[in-house]
Amino acid sequence: MSNPRIIAIGTANPPQRFTQRDAYRLAGYESQRILEIFLNSDIEYRHFYLDPGSFSRQETPDQLNQRYLRGAMETGCRAVHRCLESAGLTPRDVDLFAVCTCTGYLCPDLGSRLIGHMKFRSDVERAPMLGLGCAGALPTLQRVWDYTTARPGRTALMLSVEICSASYYIDNSLETVVGNAICADGAAALLLSSEAHDGRRFPMVVDFQTFLDPEQLGKVGFEQREGKLRRARRLDDARVLGRDRRSRLAAGGRGRHDRPGALRPDA
Repeated sequence: MSNPRIIAIGTANPPQRFTQRDAYRLAGYESQRILEIFLNSDIEYRHFYLDPGSFSRQETPDQLNQRYLRGAMETGCRAVHRCLESAGLTPRDVDLFAVCTCTGYLCPDLGSRLIGHMKFRSDVERAPMLGLGCAGALPTLQRVWDYTTARPGRTALMLSVEICSASYYIDNSLETVVGNAICADGAAALLLSSEAHDGRRFPMVVDFQTFLDPEQLGKVGFEQREGKLRRARRLDDARVLGRDRRSRLAAGGRGRHDRPGALRPDA
C-alpha cells in the first residue's frame, strides 16, 4: 500500500495588504522602540481582513469574532477552491474535511459552515482541530494522513486558516508587541490521497513523530484579557523548541539533516 501523497495545494489571503509602518499605525503605537521592532521583523507586508478606512481599535469581543467569522469563511473558501480546482476535483469528491484554527471560536464550527456553503456531500466526515496554535497545521495534517492511510482510495482535505487581525490585543509588553508585529491573516489547504494519479509524482507523507512537553505549555498561546484574546509568547520559547526538536530527532533515529517541514499560513 502506498503512503498518502499531497496531490494539491491552495492558498489565499485577504486582498488588503499593509506595510509594517501601516500595521504599526493601525495598532496605535507611538513608541520609536516599538516601531523598530516592526521594521526589523524581516517582513515587507502583511495581509489583514479589515477595511483601513473604517477600522477601529475599540472593537468589542463580539465585533472581533464576527470579523473572524467573515474573514475565515471568505479566505478559507478561496483556499479550498484553489486546492480542489488544481486537482480537477470539486467539494463533492472529498471524503474527510479537517479544519484547524485558533483565532476565533464558532459553534457550529468553521468546517461545518464551509461544508454547507461550498456544497460538500452530506456524508462527508469532519474533523475540527481547535486551539492548537501556530503549529496547528501539523497535527491536522497528521489526522488526514491517518485517515487516508487507514482508508485507501479515500480523499482527505485539510484547511488551516487564521484571522490574526481579529485576535489582536494592544499593550506595550514585549511579547504582545512581537505578536502584533509578525502575525497576519491567511489560509492554506492540502489534499491527500493514497491513490495513484496517472503516474504523476507528488510529495509523499511518510511518517510523523510527536512530542508534547506539558512543562512548556505556557510558553506560547492565547490568554483571555477583558474578553479578548491576547497572545502569550515567552521569549525563550524558540530555544526550548529547538532543543526539544533536536532531542526527538535523535531519539527517532534521524539526524539533523532529516528536517521535517512545517506549514504556517499565519506567519
